[in-house]
Amino acid sequence: MGIDIFKKENWDRWESGPYESADLRLDAQKDRWLLTHMIIHGTELQRRRLMLRHHMHEVPALPVNPDDENDADYAPYIVLREQVMREDDYWTLKAALEAPNAMMRRFAFCRLTGYRWPADACDVYSYRTYECGLKGEVSREDIEDLCRELIDGKSRFARRAAEWLDKLPTITDDELAEWAAGKTERRWDDDPDELLRKHLRKAEDASEKEDMEDKICAIFDAYIFRKYQRHHLHGSGVVLRESVEDSLTMRIADRLEKMKSYYKDFETALSQIMKVGERELDLAPQEITRLAWSISPRSRQHSYFLWMAYWYGIDAEEDNNKALGMLADAAERGHVRSFDEIVHIYASGEYVRRDFRLALQWQEKKVEWLREAYEAMDPGDFQYSSARERCARALRETGDLLSEAGNAKRAKQYYRRAEEIEGA
Repeated sequence: MGIDIFKKENWDRWESGPYESADLRLDAQKDRWLLTHMIIHGTELQRRRLMLRHHMHEVPALPVNPDDENDADYAPYIVLREQVMREDDYWTLKAALEAPNAMMRRFAFCRLTGYRWPADACDVYSYRTYECGLKGEVSREDIEDLCRELIDGKSRFARRAAEWLDKLPTITDDELAEWAAGKTERRWDDDPDELLRKHLRKAEDASEKEDMEDKICAIFDAYIFRKYQRHHLHGSGVVLRESVEDSLTMRIADRLEKMKSYYKDFETALSQIMKVGERELDLAPQEITRLAWSISPRSRQHSYFLWMAYWYGIDAEEDNNKALGMLADAAERGHVRSFDEIVHIYASGEYVRRDFRLALQWQEKKVEWLREAYEAMDPGDFQYSSARERCARALRETGDLLSEAGNAKRAKQYYRRAEEIEGA
């Protein structure tokens, strides 16, 4: 095998080198994605050597997230998943629990315990379960000892270790053996209705009234999106992932897609979802309507879907002025998809007077919001590189907008800032 990615001395150099002669010893099948990564990111000489050794005539392509081609972390995730299952040394994996790369840490934890990271249903990157089976020769007692050690040491994995320690007695030795043999399918958390019921339960940190209001808004948001999707199929999956900010709305949207009668009206969708969640609606119909069609103080996403309803005339008369007010509210509170929509509307003059000045103002607000979010993030966070990429992309978009408006000098400043962030 080439680079031993999970060894401490290689934690920081596997992505960009420097690569050495010993690193070129790769198995074309077992190290497929690492080989591809090194061919693309290595020096010209290393690229030629690797391609010659493995009889390649064209530079291979790294894996791309089929749901989002701009997902910069997808390829590193695939490489790490491939390589964690190639690492045979227990202590190497245990040391990697402290690696600066968050994805690497999570893969090491899952490999040593058999844990499957809960996928975030509201995230475009919900493929990240870090499911990689269980390392061979790791016994149930080894898993229990490691989990207790992580809990006692207040490790960053303490909460996951406690959760897994509680669940472990329900998992048979045969199941652990199957995972160690590469059969990693999990069935204990795959019931979609049970997951929906879990999300619909009352939140501990909210009053009964606030909790019910939030649930109604989430159901309304999912309902409006599904009605929108009926007539705007192209790109609707991206719209959902980029506009939804909580896993409850995503779960509801998934459930509504399987229902036959939700298209009738919101009340039908609401009653069906609450029935699945085994909760009672102790509110008058007019109060439910008021909540659904009002700005929520706790959900900027709700304002975005109110914009969608008024802009496209979904269960309401089209009202561009009211829609823009809702969109502005969502954007002011940091809903990124709303920034994109409002910039596009003013830059293109879609149903409003074209106004580059307003479009630029909103674009600059978006840049500032993304910059603050990126700079406040820990470089070890697995979303750090994605946040950096989003910020750089927003800066380039601002430059493009200024170029279109004829301000090339100012556009260059934004392009330069984007390059500085990309090179950081």
